[in-house]
Amino acid sequence: MSELENFLFGVDNAYLIECIEITHSLWSKPLRYVTNVSEGVTVIHDGQAAHYEYAVLKIDRGQVSDDLDQKLTITVGDLGKVIPNLIDQIIGADSQERPQVTYRAYSSLDLANSILQIDHLEITSQNNDYQGTTFEAEAEQLNEVGTGILFTKENFPTLVGFY
Repeated sequence: MSELENFLFGVDNAYLIECIEITHSLWSKPLRYVTNVSEGVTVIHDGQAAHYEYAVLKIDRGQVSDDLDQKLTITVGDLGKVIPNLIDQIIGADSQERPQVTYRAYSSLDLANSILQIDHLEITSQNNDYQGTTFEAEAEQLNEVGTGILFTKENFPTLVGFY
């Protein structure tokens, strides 16, 4: 039985533990937050223990699917104290590298194997207010090319059946 099947159909009561990890090469340590375990949680990933501290989080996975257009909208209730200072550090160093986000979901019964992992997301926009920081993290856009040619029936007569 897979971890997801164990979580869904197991006999023990289980709940989902959602974790996010935000990293950047200029930061001394990654930010690791968990949304629904008030005392924090230690999980195993990449063969090592990692502690996630509790934070007020809102994680919107939107239309996450198995394609490359994955996007998360995350609000961290840090009262605008932690993340803005780290972003200022990146701006001050004139770095073009964007912070990376990894989302992991675990069953409360098995903290060594994630049920879902979404990684290699880049922070593309970020907003601060007195309550916290909201940012969007999405997969890197690798294939943004275009020809400049419009798909019209004059340019492509075979498209007439689709109009």
